[in-house]
Amino acid sequence: MEKLTQQKFTEYKNDLDGKNTGSSDYMNDYAKVEKIITQGVKNHAFLGLITTKFAQEINNTAHEFSLPIASNTDTDKHDRTPRNFIQSTTPFECAQVNLDVCIPHSELDKFTAVNFEKEFNARLGGELAQNLTMIGFHGERRALDSNPETYPLGEDIAKGWHAQLKEKDQFINAATLAGQTHAQLIKKALEKLPARLRESGELVAICGRHVLSNAQINLDAKQLNSPNGVLLTAQNLIGGLRAINAPFFPANCILITTLSNLAIYFKQNSARLFFKQEPRQNNVQIYFSVMLDYLLENHRHAVLIEGIDEVQ
Repeated sequence: MEKLTQQKFTEYKNDLDGKNTGSSDYMNDYAKVEKIITQGVKNHAFLGLITTKFAQEINNTAHEFSLPIASNTDTDKHDRTPRNFIQSTTPFECAQVNLDVCIPHSELDKFTAVNFEKEFNARLGGELAQNLTMIGFHGERRALDSNPETYPLGEDIAKGWHAQLKEKDQFINAATLAGQTHAQLIKKALEKLPARLRESGELVAICGRHVLSNAQINLDAKQLNSPNGVLLTAQNLIGGLRAINAPFFPANCILITTLSNLAIYFKQNSARLFFKQEPRQNNVQIYFSVMLDYLLENHRHAVLIEGIDEVQ
């Protein structure tokens, strides 16, 4: 590590109220560490569009709200009766997810030519956001010891949105509906959603690359080398819905929902950051973690179509 890099890295750790514990440097300013996460999520092409919340408790309950509807009442005959806005509740439990990586000294040296703090935080927050997106679409369960060799897409890190929809039977297996076009599959899926939501204009179809293989795509050239993921938008509607492709979305799936219905709940003040220098290996070990859980704001407002044939 170059002398200037060491100086800026020390200043960076001091700004986070870093304390040396003997074997590692522990960042005590949890609010600033948490800001790395919130900024990474905000800047991410997909996560910046969904719902993220910070909960005060590890274990809590989220309320699934229905869509309110206007009404008329003949008050000469009976009183107005407000409808219950809460359909049901969903328990959630924020559990720790780690992003533990090694950065070579030579890579760290590159940050000295720019704003060290800004670029380093952007790298950390961006990498975490990409991983959170991947787990949201592919996560099936939480294992005590995850195995990235066996489950390279984070299937054993946490239970993501797709797994939750399958548990709630809010999905369609396209393999059992041979010969159906994408539009026909979407039409069938929409039958599982409330009528008012279907007509609201808020729904989008998040599509895998096989589904959009023949679609005309809008692509901002600035996104091509973006560390914050690429969000592709189809120029034409698919099944009457706006169609997008998000990073890590499964190739043969369509998820119909509103973007705000997809949520990640973080435990407030649970972000932790440690650094450990390894001169013998010429790298810095980073231990970055936060407690979180994936939720659907209302599982009745989303439908997953999986097993779509690549050729249509």
